[in-house]
Amino acid sequence: MTTLQILFMSLPFVVMLGLGLLLPILLVLCYSRYGFGLAVIAGMFVIEAMLMYVGGLHVGIRLYYTDFAMLLIAAAAGLRLLFAADFPLRHWAWLLFCLMFCISLALGLASFGTAAGVSARGYFYFIATGLYGMSFPMDARRVRYTLNVLVAVAVSLLMLTAYRWGVYYTPVTALLPPGGTYNIDGAIRVIKSNEALVLAQVLVAGLFFAAAARGLLAARWVSPLLLGVVLALQHRSVWLAALVGTMTRFLLVRSRASSTASQLFLIAAIVGVTSVPLVFSERLAGVTGQVQESAQRALQGRDTTGERFSNWKSLLQLWYQGGAKSIVIGQSFGADSSRYVETEEGGVKKISYFAHNLYVQTLYNTGLIGLAAMLIAFSYVARGLYQMNREGLGGVETQVLLVLIATQFAYYVPYGTDYLQSLLFGAALSYVAMHQSSKVTVQKKGDQLHSSDAHPLGQTA
Repeated sequence: MTTLQILFMSLPFVVMLGLGLLLPILLVLCYSRYGFGLAVIAGMFVIEAMLMYVGGLHVGIRLYYTDFAMLLIAAAAGLRLLFAADFPLRHWAWLLFCLMFCISLALGLASFGTAAGVSARGYFYFIATGLYGMSFPMDARRVRYTLNVLVAVAVSLLMLTAYRWGVYYTPVTALLPPGGTYNIDGAIRVIKSNEALVLAQVLVAGLFFAAAARGLLAARWVSPLLLGVVLALQHRSVWLAALVGTMTRFLLVRSRASSTASQLFLIAAIVGVTSVPLVFSERLAGVTGQVQESAQRALQGRDTTGERFSNWKSLLQLWYQGGAKSIVIGQSFGADSSRYVETEEGGVKKISYFAHNLYVQTLYNTGLIGLAAMLIAFSYVARGLYQMNREGLGGVETQVLLVLIATQFAYYVPYGTDYLQSLLFGAALSYVAMHQSSKVTVQKKGDQLHSSDAHPLGQTA
């Protein structure tokens, strides 16, 4: 037997040994370093956007590559939950939400088998990354690092969008995906809505809070490009989220970086720079018309807008008709959620996909307890960031997190779970917990000093 034959025969064993050593190393890095776990999550998000369909392995059940990355993050988050001494706050509501997810998944596996796991996959990602984000003490440095990574993701998505538009409109048929388009809902929608949301968040954050991170400062310089791409992609739910973020800045956030008047002037200038090529370029004039028509259809409740309202109503009826168990703890994952909705033409359409609404879907799968727990956790973060901003705590990091969280909550009305957004939410929860903890510590010290001054015996301590 030659040396080459021995090498090839031993190669599988070497690979298995390498994987056996690599996985514990990766787990330790995710457990100990927030930046490493953040890179895993953001990297997986970009890979999914690039590949559109992420492959996997079939081992009795279908396991996608994203599953392995999220299992690693979930393991690190679980270990930190149990053992990390620097875990800022084990928020009872989020943990209750996690428990309700586990109960629904367990009941679903017992009743429907692997179909329950398929149905619960998105929620598993959502819970794992949220718990991971809130498991690290989030200071201003880590917030800035998170924002810079978000900008890096946005840059990757911009390049991907430009590439796909070039391939489709040139066209280079050999590079087109099967079916000839990147999205069945519209040829120009070359990336998904949750990916376009990142572009909109970076756009809003760069416009109003460029001082928060170097990446956001760079984003301000390319804001006309970001605005043009967000509009051209025609994800109307993303437009709504960006509008909510903008309104949050002007109505709730007391920005100290610049005046409201100067930021309004900046917005007007960017809109002007963006609109010039859209209006006067013959090639882009068609895009302008599509954007206007898309906005009109949304305002009139046409296309998917009206269908989604009917979809939510039908799913709520299924949840309520399931009886007391369904109302309290929800229909377990894997349960048949097929329902009939009225189409724009007046016909009836059968659908079985998720509700396109995080709040409705959470109510359906985890009941009143699960939805209430999730909303309590959401309100803890929103209320905490708002109070910190009013009191001038945390600086520009507080303000940008408040705006980003507002865009999330608005986006979850027409869409469901997203693990990158959940990571941002977890980071925001940790940030609030850290500042509330330090505030309580300062108050206690102040009370002790006040008591020592007031009581004669305090001088002997």
